[in-house]
Amino acid sequence: MKKIKLLILLTGLFSAYAFSQEKDEWTLEKCISYALENNIQIKRQELQSDLSQADYKQSYFNFTPSLSAGLEHSISSGRALNTELYRWENARQTFGSMGIRSEITLFNGLQNFNTVAQMKYSFLSSKEDLEKVKNDITLQIINYYLQVLFDEELMDVAKSQYELTLLQVEKTKSLVDVGNVAKGQLYEIQAQAASEKLNYTAFSNKLKMSVLDLVQLLDLDSIGNFTVVKPLGLSVENTVLPSSFNEAMDYALANMPEIKGAGYKVKSSEKNLAVKKGQRSPELYLSGLYYSNYRDERLFVASDSSYVDYPFRDQLKNKQYSQVSIGLSIPVFNRYQTQTSISKAKIALEDSKLMLDQQEKLLYKNIQQAHTDAVGAFEKYQSALEAVKSNEEALNYTRQKFEVGLVNVVDYSIAKNNYSKAMSDMAQAKYEYIFKAKILDFYSGKEITL
Repeated sequence: MKKIKLLILLTGLFSAYAFSQEKDEWTLEKCISYALENNIQIKRQELQSDLSQADYKQSYFNFTPSLSAGLEHSISSGRALNTELYRWENARQTFGSMGIRSEITLFNGLQNFNTVAQMKYSFLSSKEDLEKVKNDITLQIINYYLQVLFDEELMDVAKSQYELTLLQVEKTKSLVDVGNVAKGQLYEIQAQAASEKLNYTAFSNKLKMSVLDLVQLLDLDSIGNFTVVKPLGLSVENTVLPSSFNEAMDYALANMPEIKGAGYKVKSSEKNLAVKKGQRSPELYLSGLYYSNYRDERLFVASDSSYVDYPFRDQLKNKQYSQVSIGLSIPVFNRYQTQTSISKAKIALEDSKLMLDQQEKLLYKNIQQAHTDAVGAFEKYQSALEAVKSNEEALNYTRQKFEVGLVNVVDYSIAKNNYSKAMSDMAQAKYEYIFKAKILDFYSGKEITL
């Protein structure tokens, strides 16, 4: 029985260890989805949008009448008129009142209507600002994700070169043992292996930093076993550019949140100017008032020339007062404040128009730059591809000559370095092209996938 329990315990521990060693695989789509749900910057922008929505809802309540109720009860002491003896004397009195009041604006230069429109466009603008933040996070994730894949590819190249040199070290040892190669050549190839190991370690550390950058962008608690999934078939040949950047530009101008948001800000500024101009208009309002009061007083009874208590309930009933008023408030002079607010609203409107124009020009520049960079990266990739083939042939030829002692380690090292650089240039051009192509897909409204 003890052996069975021990076996079960060991099995459980092994399963837990194996589970802890499982890779936490993240695709690009998973990274984007997680960030859109958990990124703090996005959450804060959502709160800003909620605040704007609350202001928009509140603007509708400006059409409703106000209603207030009041109750007051007071106790006083001091000189007071005694109505029974008709003389002033020191006394303690209790009195109070209660009532309700309501007021509604009938006309104020359409300020309420224009305020509703202003708050509406401000709310719509805040929603577009939220989408802009989401888009920015999405593009950052694409960039960081591709950077991880790029660094991983560079590390694999460095690793393969290091492993290839280790094989040369073993072959050189065999040649030294049989006396076909001088021992100094073994030392040189070992030094080359050490240098390439250092290079491999540097690329490995750079990959770890790139993964850490992506993990921090996702706001994950720890890096754990975070692993980026390398998509199958990710290549330049499988990534197609739009026929021209105008295709992406036309879609972006009509759909990108930074453009739509800036347009809503212009409309909001126009309505704000209308609100400020409405302050010049007279205000027509309707108000109503109802109240009653009471005090600790007595009533004179003429029949028997006596005084009786005046009940609290009877006072409230007999002293009721109601009033309905319609009024007109005409602004005459308020220290030039209205004109100043109108002037500032005009400036804000012009600024919002310039902001819209600036956003359109910036978008045009970004899309044009992305298309130009992608075309340049594709051409660079084609050249790098030819360079890789040429340097690979040169490396194979130099390796064969090195193995028979026709070239020294220096020549072999130069050939390997040239090949590594060509591979690095090709990988850089590849991921630069893919990233720019994905930006163009993004601005064209296409789904971002790898």
